[in-house]
Amino acid sequence: MRVTLVNSQVLDGNNVVPPLGLMYIAAVLEKAGHDVQLYDADPEYHDTIVREIKEFRPDLIGLSFLTVGYQKAFRLMKQLKKELPDVTCCAGGVHPTVKPEETMNEFGFDFIAVGEGENTAVEACERLEKKQSLAGVKGIMYRENGRIIDNGGRDLIKDLDTIPFPARHLIDMGPYLKPPGIIRGHADSNQTTVVTSRGCPFKCIYCGSHNIFGRKTRRRSVKNVVDEMEHLNKTYGMKGIYFCDDTFTLSPKWVREYCEELKKRGLKIKWACQSRVDQTDEDLMRVMKNSGLVQLDFGVESGSEKILKVLGKGGHGDRTEQIKHSFKLCKKLDIRTLATFIIGNPEETKEDIEQTFSLAKEIKADYTAFYFLTPYPGTDIYDMAIKNNWLDPDLPFSEIWAHRQPELPLMAITFSREELRDIRRHLQNHFFTRNYLRSSGNISFYSILLSILFRRPKVFFEAFKKLLRTRRIDYVVETLNAEYWRMKKYEGRG
Repeated sequence: MRVTLVNSQVLDGNNVVPPLGLMYIAAVLEKAGHDVQLYDADPEYHDTIVREIKEFRPDLIGLSFLTVGYQKAFRLMKQLKKELPDVTCCAGGVHPTVKPEETMNEFGFDFIAVGEGENTAVEACERLEKKQSLAGVKGIMYRENGRIIDNGGRDLIKDLDTIPFPARHLIDMGPYLKPPGIIRGHADSNQTTVVTSRGCPFKCIYCGSHNIFGRKTRRRSVKNVVDEMEHLNKTYGMKGIYFCDDTFTLSPKWVREYCEELKKRGLKIKWACQSRVDQTDEDLMRVMKNSGLVQLDFGVESGSEKILKVLGKGGHGDRTEQIKHSFKLCKKLDIRTLATFIIGNPEETKEDIEQTFSLAKEIKADYTAFYFLTPYPGTDIYDMAIKNNWLDPDLPFSEIWAHRQPELPLMAITFSREELRDIRRHLQNHFFTRNYLRSSGNISFYSILLSILFRRPKVFFEAFKKLLRTRRIDYVVETLNAEYWRMKKYEGRG
């Protein structure tokens, strides 16, 4: 079969990284003998995408999108159906998984791949190639004779080593490898993302990753992961890897073996990952540092023990003391840190906000970010928001669901939306200097932003108009960063 896969991308600050999920689907389909065309594109800027897909003459079009990309994905599918009315169309990914029937009806998809998609995609394509029904294919919800039929869930893949490496060769990796890269403070070229595990046992009310990968953590072997890193180093000259696992440090034994293998092979690659404040061990962190670790990201979320429990982040012991200890340890070992916080939480008071602000100042992360609590479909907070009328159930899915909403949050619980806007502005502006003006490693990043002044002066001045309106200084940087991504990926296209 000829299969086109599209990740409908939405530019949001510096979040643009290759779509690993869809690249894994592409890889297993290629392994099964199918011809695959792959896009990671913002349809509004990749203006030739429909023509290119039409020229490929696909038998199947698969679309992946997040809640924030819903409207762009919808408009793209409408165009594709107009130009290719007889081609079978499907969707997968987080939003289609948690809202399958609604997505099928709204978009007119022929079927949805629900949950982890590799084995489902291979079996579905095998059936379609033989002109057979999708009846009984686990993980599929499909349309037949005007009815929507749910075949039920598919078992998760037990051995992740059986999945081939992501099909990065199907997209132009060039734009993703240009600086500033994903590792903050190390604005180098040739950085990318890798995932070593699937599934997270924790139950944070704002996270929906379990809808795809479940609660039980499954891990690739150390050899398999380092083989991929070696492949990336040889193929793309990769200098930096960001591991986007929910919690990379969940198994200290695995992490030690990984670090030993990295040093054994002599791979000089900087790397960064996400961790938890209750999983910071000095001996382990020294081993990580010595193998190339340069940054640890922590979802701190709040300085209030009460709010941490509300968010599902509470654990054994004094959580705020664990937070302070973790950041002191990182400073001692010269490991850069990112701390994210959430405001607008259930039961939150001004005192809780003050505790959060105080903690953020005390731990002195190298980069600090404050976000509004966003109730994405498939999360506990979404269900709570609907039940308690904190969120309009008919609110359209669109770009306003971005976790970086620059102005007003989607919902208000204990504060008004305007109060939350002002609180966030105050908190975020306080950390602007530390976030952007203290690291010599960001020199190339600053030069990139300055280049936009000369190449896109209109965008530069639009960013400052937004600054005057929002009074959030970092919004200027995020706007210019998004524009830089457009320049390096789409400039000269069409």
